[in-house]
This record gives sequence, C-alpha cells and structure tokens, in this order.
Amino acid sequence: MRNDRLSNNYDIHTTILSNEEVAEAHYLLRCECVEIAQYARPGQFIHVMIPQGPGLLLRRPFTIYTVEGGEITMLYQIIGDGTKHLSEMPKGARLQVLGPLGNTFNFTPKPEPAILVGGGAGIASLMLLAVALRKNGIETIGLVGAQYHARLLSISDLESIGITVHIATDDGSVGHHGYVTDLLTDLLKQRGSQGCKPFLHPTIYACGPHGMLAAVTKIAVGFEVPAQIAMENRMGCALGVCLGCVCPVRTGTNSFEYQRVCTEGPVFNAIDIVWDV
Repeated sequence: MRNDRLSNNYDIHTTILSNEEVAEAHYLLRCECVEIAQYARPGQFIHVMIPQGPGLLLRRPFTIYTVEGGEITMLYQIIGDGTKHLSEMPKGARLQVLGPLGNTFNFTPKPEPAILVGGGAGIASLMLLAVALRKNGIETIGLVGAQYHARLLSISDLESIGITVHIATDDGSVGHHGYVTDLLTDLLKQRGSQGCKPFLHPTIYACGPHGMLAAVTKIAVGFEVPAQIAMENRMGCALGVCLGCVCPVRTGTNSFEYQRVCTEGPVFNAIDIVWDV
C-alpha cells in the first residue's frame, strides 16, 4: 500500500447524471466531479452529504468505483436510511461530495499475478485498481463472492478489461457453493501443486466484510503471499478528527496502536491488522 495520503481533495457540489439499480439492493451512481476524477487513485473514497433525508446529519463514505474523463461513479448497497434515500435521488439532483480521500493500493513490486478478492459490495473498492493493473499489463485474477446470484456485482466490468473471474455464492445459485475465500485457498493450493505452473510473485488485494478480510489474512499468511486490504469501517468526519473509524494495527511483535481508516487507510497490509481485539 501507499502510506502517503494524497492532499489534493475537493469539496464539490455536483449533479447526479445517473443512479441505476445494477443488482438487488445495489446501485451505480454517476456524477461529474472533474477535480476529484483528476486525482483519484485506486482504493480512495469520497464522502457524500445526502441532502433532505430525515436524520441524515453526517456524510457517508463511498469508494470511487470508476473514473471516466471528468466523471466518477460509486457502486453502493442499500443498508440504511441514508443509502435508501440516496437510491431514490433522480438524475439532476444535487450532491455535495468531498474527495478523493485516503491512501491507495500499491502494485510495486509488480504482482505476478494480482489476485482480487471481493466480497459483496467490497468488490467496488477493487475496480479502479483492476483498471490500473490491466493498464500496466499485469495479469489479474478476480474472485468475486455474493450471498446469491441476484447480488453478484462487477462480473462483466471485470471481464471486459481482460480479467478471469471466478464466482462464489453462499447458496450455490451460481459458481462455487461457499465462500469466496474457498476460491482463494483452492487457487493458491492448485498453483503450488506438482504439474501446475507456479505463480511467480502473487499479491492479494481484498475488500469485503470483516470476517472475510480476517480469513483472507489467515490464508495469505499460510501461503506466505503478501496481501493488501481495504477496510470498510463506519466513519463520521473522514478527516481524521473524530476517531470514529479506528482499527488496531500492529506496531511490534506484541504491541499495536489504533489507526484511522479514513487517513492512515483505508488500505492496509493485511498482516498488520489485529483481528482478535
């Protein structure tokens, strides 16, 4: 990961260009944010003020899904009043957007290959990275998990840029019947077996629920593969002031400190996170 937090962030009033349901309870919102689009990097996020909703005093964080010219998109799931209200906002409605915020994924040294592991809406945090990896000619494998078929996200977007995608669903409605972390274990086992061409320098990039990220970390450590993860903690200010989004990060063999996901993160080396605090 890159530890330097980029300082070019802007607080912009923008207009919604589209806001469409792309999977069950998941929406893709597009808006024009020229300055944010110019400086956005893989893993970064925006902080959105959702207007006119009851009790919606705080901004909500959303990862930057794609950048196209001066436009950005965000892929989000309805999980509460704020995102429910956002999903009902029509084309032409106004939003206040702060960003880009946070640090970024790093792909130096070059992964061979890059393995993306996305659970649910967590795949949204990996799309901008996927585009950057492919633009740099890096072989990339996508492992995408969802509860069931109707909630699968980003498959066609990943495949359209040349990424081989493997799918897992909790109910077995499509792809592997089980967790996306099962796919990761099987992939690393297969490439380590006799008669299979081994990976040279694989690197894992993951985003998803807390339990999934903890499992990814355990797998990465077991196979001695470096892993970077994007944390999805709730946050209030997104500027490092309120300390509402902290997570425990190792500072030594038997010590840790709480770091802010909004500023020191959201991307961390997986091995640095203390999962059992």
